[in-house]
Amino acid sequence: MSISSIADRKKESNKVIGKIEDIAIKTKKLTQKLKKDAIDEALKQNEKNKPYTASILTAKAVDGKMKKIINSNKKSFDDFIKDTERYLSKNYSIDLTKNDLAAIARKRSLVLDDLAVNTNILAQDLKEIMTRNLSKGMTTRELSKNLADLYPAFERNAETIVRTGLGRTFSDINVSKFQQLKFNWYIWSGPNDAVTRERPCKSFVNKKFKAERLPELSSIRQSLYNCRHAIIPITDEEADNYEEGNI
Repeated sequence: MSISSIADRKKESNKVIGKIEDIAIKTKKLTQKLKKDAIDEALKQNEKNKPYTASILTAKAVDGKMKKIINSNKKSFDDFIKDTERYLSKNYSIDLTKNDLAAIARKRSLVLDDLAVNTNILAQDLKEIMTRNLSKGMTTRELSKNLADLYPAFERNAETIVRTGLGRTFSDINVSKFQQLKFNWYIWSGPNDAVTRERPCKSFVNKKFKAERLPELSSIRQSLYNCRHAIIPITDEEADNYEEGNI
């Protein structure tokens, strides 16, 4: 087995985490625009059609725009998978099998499904607002005021879905392959900055953990939302340079 230096392994892991961060931020920007366009479309349709028809046409427009975001993210997600492959091959001489790639693809699909569900919530909220007064309808001013409260968490949830879903996928495939290499020690690698959560991340960063604690460590990592950390195996020699952590 040939592995790169611990500095390079940390650096390359951070690059993949950075790619995930970029995709999440891009998704947030796209969904912000989608929400703005949805509100504009609702106001336009409200002036031209009766409430129910206007809500149907607006929902159709939202669905079309979301499909474009999904297709854009498919390409970004495929790039993430390639980055993960390169990371494991370059730093640990690990080649992903067809089964590994199929498992990653399934997880990718789940993330995309969650994005679609999040958008369906937006569409349903939009429909509810637009059809509150089916008999008389609403003036543009009234509708605009009501739409100001449209699904406030929409963009933030989309960003979290991507960051958390891809982060968990990266961690899951890494841990499953690392276990096969029989390392004795692992570290919790990643940033320790102002936005790092106090528990467990700040207390775990750059601490070493015995291999028998890996399932527990992995379970903790998978439970976290928006986590920017990765579990990295280290050699016995490298382990001498790290303080042991407590779970």
